[in-house]
Amino acid sequence: MYGSTQSARGTVQRMLAALGAAPEVDTGARAFAGVRGEVSFEGVDFAYPGRPPLLQAFDLRIAAGETVAITGPNGAGKSTLVHLLLRLLEPGVGRVCIDGIDVREFRLAALREGVGLVSQQVLLFNASVADNIAYGRSDATPAQIEAAARAARAHAFVAALPQGYDTVVGDQGVRLSGGQKQRIALARALLKDPAILVLDEATAMFDPDGEAEFIAECHDVLKQRTVILITHRPASLALADRILRLDGGSLTDVNNSLIQNDPSHPEP
Repeated sequence: MYGSTQSARGTVQRMLAALGAAPEVDTGARAFAGVRGEVSFEGVDFAYPGRPPLLQAFDLRIAAGETVAITGPNGAGKSTLVHLLLRLLEPGVGRVCIDGIDVREFRLAALREGVGLVSQQVLLFNASVADNIAYGRSDATPAQIEAAARAARAHAFVAALPQGYDTVVGDQGVRLSGGQKQRIALARALLKDPAILVLDEATAMFDPDGEAEFIAECHDVLKQRTVILITHRPASLALADRILRLDGGSLTDVNNSLIQNDPSHPEP
């Protein structure tokens, strides 16, 4: 009984801490309509609390409609770039811009609706396939949901499920394979028709054949928007117009030509 009580106490404390967290600061007023999708990091410094600087005077420009792959060792800051773009983190110095506009000028909801994210760990709910695809856009019609699934090349396997789009996938999508979950996540992102799409290790759960199929089938979908690929997997690099390596706070291209490295700021 004592052990159960202590376990419940810890759970309640964590829940109260979450409920008591301060809301994110949202001072932006801009809508996201008409965004072309150019992304730029301008003189960005960033460090996690209690750690050495991760990025110093960091610069990167991704043209609208370009697909850029960012590789590098674990801990180099690849996913941090995505979090800065989405304002899940804030730079200490510098700014992150979309179409030359500081992301802090956009309304948070508008910014995050305009950027699609497919991450390595797919969050699926114990609900139907349709509900999982429409998560974040509750006003989507069945036709729109199916169109997004077709674009993500998920319609064929969804149609073969016992209840089709009404099939309940179980907690964390336990009734689906890793590749199927990733396609559901991509369909969810595409349903928003984002100007910018981020694939953060999105093929990590695929076997080589599945990854090759995924890349071949999604190539046409991805080329319609600005795409940032965070990946370690060589096969995924076939989608990219440009491949960059992030290490020590600096970017180099695959030919080791220095893209950005300010000598006045030593590497961490």
